[in-house]
Amino acid sequence: MAFQNFEEVWAALGRLYGDIVKLQESQQQTAAQLDKVSVELGRVTERIDRLAEAQERATSMLATLAGTVTQLAGLVDSHERRLARMEGQ
Repeated sequence: MAFQNFEEVWAALGRLYGDIVKLQESQQQTAAQLDKVSVELGRVTERIDRLAEAQERATSMLATLAGTVTQLAGLVDSHERRLARMEGQ
């Protein structure tokens, strides 16, 4: 592209500068948005970690409860057998 005079060159440089400024502003906005997303992602990750810990606690409590129920069921069976023997005498 050939320029006819200095004014055309100067105008083209002005447009180029304007485009560069717009691009830099866009990059800054994108970086700011990325920072916000990164912060929110950190928060979500923390929430997921807390939920995972709560799930582990709930699983542990359920396992303990299942063990207790099994023990109680064994105790009930034992008493039922004893009662059956006593009734059979």
